[in-house]
Amino acid sequence: MKKLIEQILFDFKAQPVMGIVSVIGTALAILLVMTVTIVYEVDYAPIAPEGNRDRLLYDRGIFLQKDGGSSACGSISLEAIDKLYRPIKDVETLAVVSSYAEAASLLSDDGKTRVSADLRQADGNIWKVFDYRFISGRPFCADEVSAGRSVAVITESVARKLFNTPDAAGHTFRLRGKEYKVTGVVEDISPVMKMSYAGVWTPIEEAPAATPDMDAYDRWMGEYAAILLLHDKADIPKVRREAHRLHLAFNKELAIGGLERVDLGAPFTQIEMSQLKGNNNPPDMDFYYQLRIILVAIFLLVPAINLSSMTQGRLRRRRHEIGVRRAFGASWTDVLMGILRENFVVTLLGGIVGFILSMVVVKLNVEMLFDNDSWEVASMPLRVTAGMLFRPALFGWTLLFCFVLNLLSAGIPAIRAARVSPVEALNYSEK
Repeated sequence: MKKLIEQILFDFKAQPVMGIVSVIGTALAILLVMTVTIVYEVDYAPIAPEGNRDRLLYDRGIFLQKDGGSSACGSISLEAIDKLYRPIKDVETLAVVSSYAEAASLLSDDGKTRVSADLRQADGNIWKVFDYRFISGRPFCADEVSAGRSVAVITESVARKLFNTPDAAGHTFRLRGKEYKVTGVVEDISPVMKMSYAGVWTPIEEAPAATPDMDAYDRWMGEYAAILLLHDKADIPKVRREAHRLHLAFNKELAIGGLERVDLGAPFTQIEMSQLKGNNNPPDMDFYYQLRIILVAIFLLVPAINLSSMTQGRLRRRRHEIGVRRAFGASWTDVLMGILRENFVVTLLGGIVGFILSMVVVKLNVEMLFDNDSWEVASMPLRVTAGMLFRPALFGWTLLFCFVLNLLSAGIPAIRAARVSPVEALNYSEK
């Protein structure tokens, strides 16, 4: 390792401009690749409080069509969730939550402070599905939800604004003319985490009972989403098959009234949810994967071609050194591996610089890189946490990209240089 570092330092001193350009070129390539990777992974990687994303399934909306041709789409009703997902046995937890957060005004118990916060209704299982971190009190439970208790969980920032302290369990506030008791306070959630985000959570309000004269759209469309936490991610295909069977039975019931729920593929995995555009269009996963492949290929191949030319130039200047090593018994594979190791260290250096720059770029350009759904406006500013930016998996991706970039940029030049005969290398002179 010491000799390897000494060789790299010697090359940098002999060709400083080329060495610096190589590092910068690698850093820019990794910057682009890692920025794209971070933006994509925030949508589907296990990140607190959505640490169970790999074994979650979602149904956030419903698309209904009538025989006559009219149609409507929106979030799903509690009754529809009961029919479509409550009977499934191979589910650890079924949680129901408002499909989208909505703006609400909270009034402190002393009547002096009013705070705007994003409200979500949820059942008692939401705390089992998502791993919120409580800094005061506890979550409200299923019994409190079923009993219609006026309880709530709020975030730390809401607690500080409303009560001037994060330890707000036991305090009360008024919301839409009703008094709520705070059972617990959780750490702030970034709006980037679309399904777990809110500023305040209250129990689900009881839906009106279905009546014979109720419009079918009103009956099956509501404001909720179903979230299924599975025992294991390997159960996803089995649960989806059972959900599909229940969907067919549900459509038989709808057919009596001349109605049909269009099958868009629900329930969706986390990565499919990230590509869901509205409740009447299925996620286009083929386009998603093709776009990612094309972007990564461009970000790797273009700099690799440029870096390959610079590597070829550096190796031409080292032909005499390579010839001496070959003359003293070094095999061409020894020379090849030595060149690749040296180039990998340089690539890794540029990769680390690019990785750090990517986190800075994402941190400083959150509003440009991330957005909420067009119909959902969060009162809290978009932000990314340290857990979103720096994870072992991301550093692993950096190492992989560096390794691939190293092979692409140095592989062919290194093979050509290593296979040159000792006599030809020693007699080589630049014109």
